[in-house]
Amino acid sequence: MPFKSNKQRRWMHSNKPEMAQQFEKYPDGGMLTGESHARGGIPIEAEGGEYIIKKDSVNQDTINTLEHINEHGDLPVSDARERRNQ
Repeated sequence: MPFKSNKQRRWMHSNKPEMAQQFEKYPDGGMLTGESHARGGIPIEAEGGEYIIKKDSVNQDTINTLEHINEHGDLPVSDARERRNQ
């Protein structure tokens, strides 16, 4: 269960640090591995401004573009040109 507020986050880290550590952090982004939502999912800690892509949208056709966006903050030039010509 994600923290609903900074106050809740601080309380959890102060009073139940072992539980707070169950939330994985991905400060550099990237592909998550683990259980599906149906099997409990993966507890993660996200911050405002981050964007989560649904599992069905991540595939061999999109992974390179997603990794480029994560690393550089923009679309690969070839993708942008292809989209403009469509």
